[in-house]
Amino acid sequence: MRHNIASFIAYELLWFAVVIGAARGFVWPVVGLAVAFVAWQVAVAPSRRLACRGALVALVLGMLVDGGARAFTWLGYASASIALPPGGAPVWILGLWCAFGVTLAGPFRWIAGRPLIAALLGAIGGPLSYLGAERGWRTVVFLAPAWHGIAWLAVTWAAALAVLALAAAPRAAASVGASSVER
Repeated sequence: MRHNIASFIAYELLWFAVVIGAARGFVWPVVGLAVAFVAWQVAVAPSRRLACRGALVALVLGMLVDGGARAFTWLGYASASIALPPGGAPVWILGLWCAFGVTLAGPFRWIAGRPLIAALLGAIGGPLSYLGAERGWRTVVFLAPAWHGIAWLAVTWAAALAVLALAAAPRAAASVGASSVER
């Protein structure tokens, strides 16, 4: 329990450090912080396999969500010159995605296997975090009309968090190889 509280607090501090650092142009230091956080979470996770899977699935989802927002020009990003793929999601935000994905094996483990709850949280929390980054530090900017970007984030974060919740479920890996006799 203490570890989950420490991990949750560390993730929230990481979010602020990455968002503020990216706004000031410190791309590689904040990416390094995100990588260190992911490595720590994988090392202490009850299931390293689930933690790694969460980070990798989140990386792909981040490339789709933030890469899509950038491609549609609904969001502008600070420090966006280093992106995956080029012209896609900035690497600093992909670091946040990986860090978030790995927390689903730790402090946010209660979301695992609950895609509907996860989707609801994603639809609300996703856009709110981007609005906070915009209003606080101009790390992201909603381009006109802003509601397009907010709607994109609500829909894509709902889907992304549902996918992450399913990927984080301990039975996800076991059920892939299960035969119909085992049901």
